[in-house]
Amino acid sequence: MATYFDISSLPLVNDVDENKVSEIKKSILKNGWKGAPILYTNMGLVTGSHRLAALREIEETEDDDDVLFEDVAEDVTDIVNDYCEKNDMTWDELDFSYLREIFAGTWVEEYEIREW
Repeated sequence: MATYFDISSLPLVNDVDENKVSEIKKSILKNGWKGAPILYTNMGLVTGSHRLAALREIEETEDDDDVLFEDVAEDVTDIVNDYCEKNDMTWDELDFSYLREIFAGTWVEEYEIREW
C-alpha cells in the first residue's frame, strides 16, 4: 500500500469535475478514507483522479491532513504489465474507461470500481 505522498506527483488519468472533487474532499474529511484504493503503476494513475485531486486539496488547504499519511493507494504495475504483455499492447493503448478485462481474476475484483 502507498500513502498520498507516494502518488501525489502522478498525473491524473482523466479530467475531473470540481464539484465531485469537493464532495469527495468533504466526505474524506468527515468519514476518513473509505472504499477502494487508488490504483497506480510506475507509468501513472489507473483509477482515482477525483480522489487524488481531493487529497491534493486537503494538502493545499491544510485541513485535517491525517488522511495524507494513511494507505490510500495500491501499485498494480505487475498486473497491468502482465495484461499488456498478454495482449501485445502498451500503456498508451489501455482503455481506462473499461478496466474489467485488466483486473479479471485479481485481488482488485473485490472492489466495486466505477470504471468497470
